Amino acid sequence: MTEPRRISDTPGGGPAAPATTITIPVRWRDVDPAGIAFYPRFYEWYDAGCEALFEALGLPWPEMFPRYEIIGVPILESGSRFSSPVRYGDVLTIHSAVAWVKRTTFRMEHTISVGDRRCAAGFEVRAWVARPATPGAPLATKPIPDEVVRTLKGGAP
Repeated sequence: MTEPRRISDTPGGGPAAPATTITIPVRWRDVDPAGIAFYPRFYEWYDAGCEALFEALGLPWPEMFPRYEIIGVPILESGSRFSSPVRYGDVLTIHSAVAWVKRTTFRMEHTISVGDRRCAAGFEVRAWVARPATPGAPLATKPIPDEVVRTLKGGAP
């Protein structure tokens, strides 16, 4: 995994959003009998990219969730466009970046490539979900803390 890097072509000319790139080998467990990656694995790889970006920003989830009294950042919406197969033995490059941050949600965008060949592009919209006061209580979003918003938007924490 690499340190987050800034994206130079940020729309709107504002501060560049953080991005990171990780590599993951495609294992036998990831593929079907034809040796082609099963599509749900792409969502697992997007999730790995999101978690790696938070860690690279100094917000590792095992520490961040209790610190901010949240149960996590569950996915509200996701999608993917598949353009080229991923096969057993490939080494994936997963590039993940923050697309936007709102009051209680943020969007991650991901690309998966093998070498110079783009294989998939996807996104996740995630919510900042409060830890319920009592077990079994309904889940609800809460505002993302200002310092986390600044970090996700590319500013200093």
